[in-house]
Amino acid sequence: MKTYLKFNLLTAFVAVLFLSFNLSSCGSKKAKIPAEGEKLMASSWKYDVNANLAKGSENVEDASGIKSNIELKGDVGKIADFAAETLTFSRDKKNKSKFSYKRKVGEGLISSSVVGYWTMSDDGKTITMMEWDSKAGKEKAPVNYTIVEITDDKLVLMKEGEDTKKIYKKKA
Repeated sequence: MKTYLKFNLLTAFVAVLFLSFNLSSCGSKKAKIPAEGEKLMASSWKYDVNANLAKGSENVEDASGIKSNIELKGDVGKIADFAAETLTFSRDKKNKSKFSYKRKVGEGLISSSVVGYWTMSDDGKTITMMEWDSKAGKEKAPVNYTIVEITDDKLVLMKEGEDTKKIYKKKA
């Protein structure tokens, strides 16, 4: 009887340990993501006003043969940089199997931001961003972006259905 009781207690103890280990590890599994996703999360990305202005002026140069060199400098450049959008991609702090992002316009007290979730295609070329609409009380329609280029210092995105590229630089 004593041997039988010891065996049952030992079996129950091992079962409880096994279950507690499995249950505790279920919620903390990190979602797998391509290398491009890791690059997205490595930095915050600031909309590069001057790079986007220069990119838009290339069409004028090609058509007319006149080169335009548009660049915002001095106070105007600082104001434009201050008001520019910043994107921050990360793993969700509460649920490591999800990815969240923050889109912020402005800096400090004079800023507004939205948060949402994002996913990435298996090939690392497309991200889908989903935001919450607090006025409507539901999630907005997902928006797809093609990653045109991503390096350690530069991110170029193109929104699905548009032909304008948005150029971001690594935020200092």
